[in-house]
Amino acid sequence: MIRDLFVYLQGGAPDVAAVDAAIALALSHEARVVGLAAVLHPVPVASEWGLAAAGPGAVEMAAAREAAQAWAAAARERLERAGVPHELRLVDAPLAWPEEIAALHARHADLSVFGGAAPEHPNPRHALGFDALLMHGGRPVLLVPPGARLPAPVRHVCLAWQPRREATRALHDALPLLAPGAQVDVVVVDAEPSLLGHGERPGADIAAHLARHGLDPQVVAVSRGDRKVGGALVDQARESGAELLVMGGFSHSRWRQQVFGGVTRTVLAQATLPVLFSH
Repeated sequence: MIRDLFVYLQGGAPDVAAVDAAIALALSHEARVVGLAAVLHPVPVASEWGLAAAGPGAVEMAAAREAAQAWAAAARERLERAGVPHELRLVDAPLAWPEEIAALHARHADLSVFGGAAPEHPNPRHALGFDALLMHGGRPVLLVPPGARLPAPVRHVCLAWQPRREATRALHDALPLLAPGAQVDVVVVDAEPSLLGHGERPGADIAAHLARHGLDPQVVAVSRGDRKVGGALVDQARESGAELLVMGGFSHSRWRQQVFGGVTRTVLAQATLPVLFSH
């Protein structure tokens, strides 16, 4: 059951996409939406003359507060117009920690909703916000690119399947979002049969499990070709007409990228449809 939704506000088109998705889910699940806008403020640092402020000055601080207030007001207007129970929070955040504060608030919700990057207005902290929610929020993260729409309930989902903890967590986190009998494309990319991996028939076991949940699964074997795995997943989801891509998400650390090939980062950058990540 979904009762509380959390939206980390960033301003502009990403917020429109995220708030609209949260509204659709809230109306479908009779849930409440909490939005958070962070105001960055300088952190006192020690020097030989005592404590001194580091970071933006008074003018920058005033502009940051005004911007955060505008984000919250815009979200409030959309939520009120939709008749969705909501709360908008404005918090002062140390310059280095706004994402960690967002993750803390996310832990009190069932699902975090996060707007995708807007290419016309790049936000250097966008990846940090996503990473903090995914790795430290303890809840699944629904990424909604600007212009994308999430139907509620979802009737066609693309599942990026790997027999790993993160993928099965994502699948089961997605179940409350799906309509009874929803089509689930179990996508396996360049999968090979293995005893400690996919088994004899890649995707078959999880498809059988989904069928027992009353869903309509089909296994789709995809060749990566000269694409990155993340690109192959995004292409398959888009070409199939899926309404949601579901996948396990990983950290952006250098070690994780070496092991998992940066699939999360690729999907984060290229997705044009909503993506549910779990870790």
